[in-house]
Amino acid sequence: MSPQIGRMALSWAVFLVLASGVLLLTLTPGTPEFVVTLFTLCLGLLLGLVVVVGVVITRRREKREGGS
Repeated sequence: MSPQIGRMALSWAVFLVLASGVLLLTLTPGTPEFVVTLFTLCLGLLLGLVVVVGVVITRRREKREGGS
């Protein structure tokens, strides 16, 4: 994964999590808007997790190939 793609994906994940987190504080539970915003929060967290796992795997691979 190139560093630019990783940074862009992580910034999108942070934006989704922060925006949906703030919106969840203002919305009434049980409304359709609340459900969509909660889904967006989960997608942001999932995207962030995928990016972090990708970075860890890439760094381990580079360290292993560089040491040989």
